[in-house]
Amino acid sequence: MLSTAAMQSFQASGSLFGPGLSHLRPVVALAMRAHHWRTLSSSPASPLTSDLTWSQAKRMPPRSTSSESAPRKKPGPLKGSDVPRLNIGIFGAMNAGKSLLMNRITRQETSIVDGTPGTTADTKIALFELHDVGPVKIFDTAGVDESGDLGAKKRAKTLSSLKESDLAVVVADTEAIAAGDAVLTWERQLLEAAAHSGVLPLLVVNVKRQQVDGATVDSVRAALCRGLGEEAKRGAAARGQALPYDPVDFERVPVLVVDLQEDASSIPRVTDFLQDNAQRVNAFMPRALPDKYLQQDAGVFLNIPMDAETPSMRLLRPQALVQEEAIRHWATTVSYRMDLAAARGNDPVARERERQRFMRSLRAAIASCPPDAPKILVTDSQAMDVVHPWTLDKETGKPLVDVTTFSIAMMHRMSGARLPLFAEGMRKFQELRPGDRILIAEACNHNRITDTCNDIGMVQIPDMIANQCKGVGIDHAFGREFPALDKGLENYDLIIHCGACMIDHQKVRARISDALEARVPITNYGLLMSYAYNGSAALNRVLKPWTTGNEAAPQ
Repeated sequence: MLSTAAMQSFQASGSLFGPGLSHLRPVVALAMRAHHWRTLSSSPASPLTSDLTWSQAKRMPPRSTSSESAPRKKPGPLKGSDVPRLNIGIFGAMNAGKSLLMNRITRQETSIVDGTPGTTADTKIALFELHDVGPVKIFDTAGVDESGDLGAKKRAKTLSSLKESDLAVVVADTEAIAAGDAVLTWERQLLEAAAHSGVLPLLVVNVKRQQVDGATVDSVRAALCRGLGEEAKRGAAARGQALPYDPVDFERVPVLVVDLQEDASSIPRVTDFLQDNAQRVNAFMPRALPDKYLQQDAGVFLNIPMDAETPSMRLLRPQALVQEEAIRHWATTVSYRMDLAAARGNDPVARERERQRFMRSLRAAIASCPPDAPKILVTDSQAMDVVHPWTLDKETGKPLVDVTTFSIAMMHRMSGARLPLFAEGMRKFQELRPGDRILIAEACNHNRITDTCNDIGMVQIPDMIANQCKGVGIDHAFGREFPALDKGLENYDLIIHCGACMIDHQKVRARISDALEARVPITNYGLLMSYAYNGSAALNRVLKPWTTGNEAAPQ
């Protein structure tokens, strides 16, 4: 890792990735201020704006400062092919009424309800639509107070779901409240975990046979929530991030007292409670491409190679997302399927034929836009070894068009515009030493084909790591599996993450938070492959569309 002094030296010289990097100084400065691995930030800031200097940050809605249920309002309809869901997690002890709450929300028997402790064995997920909110994902989790090895496994899964929630609904029943504070230890731990992770907590008191009065509920809430604001600040500091909410939002937790057995009355009350508090969630979701490329005169050229791992009848999610986003904002789009086998092959005739076919399509796309209009080529990351040299002027060596990759664009969106963090992670890749350990995290769920198409995660990136430094250990995390913060994540020296197109942005940001807290640098497939193929020049090039100086003013 580099010291603060070394970071400042790099910033001053513009030599983070080699000569000629002065245009990336805003990115480096941003990484120093918001995400430095060693220096923790504790200064107050508006939500997420300490992470951003791009135009999207300026258009973020103002932070809600009310810690009680906010007045409900209907947001404008979200448009596009990739509308994000709000994640609502339900947590508590066994038999508190979590599964019953899930069923009241969904108005069906989504979860099994039974008086046997530990009935919920794993996290149950329901996709649902709250009309004043939009699409939501609801987690019904196992009780956190189950003992034994199995209980520990359930608890770990539950806490993982909590980190991926936007709202954490902690359920306590009146029998536990009446029994005294000692019984509510688990509820307190859940509220602390939510605050530490920056997840807004809610409290639902399920009225059972034992009745409690309002004064008792208020007293219990005060005791449970005391000090949560400080815990939220400690969690943000541990990650080197600004807290996206006012600390008081974690102290005065909204509470709903309801008899979940009463079907007719509980359903509308629960629904209104969730819809009201969903308005408080601060979930920044940037577009995949910078705004300058999303306008009528702009041109977006999509380079989409296909191989044996390409699914039939559809584009991959990053490809479809970028295409739909560009079209929705009136940009002219051209899609091209590159023959990578010919472009990389030993037959010079076939290679030149493919180059000419590619350049004809690219020049036609460029010519279709006004000369001074912004234009960008978005390519599959594994084609950067071809795209970068082919799109440089033969005489001047200057780029013919801006370039980035689908993986970078997707991670920009999914991470909440944290590309500076991933760019900073490339420094560790350049400084790899024998004995270092790398985690390759790929969210895709598919069988890996390593013989005919050189799977990126299993073949190409391990080869790039070996070329950079011999003797580096490599582990893989596929699909939704990822090492827990307290289960060895800190033992890695670098995480290399895919574009994360097969998981939601909450899971991505939870992984980033864990990496920050474990002090493990993280980078992205697209950034690494651009550098491994063509060095600093290509890495600078794929980052340049997002640098502050290149970002268009908000419309």
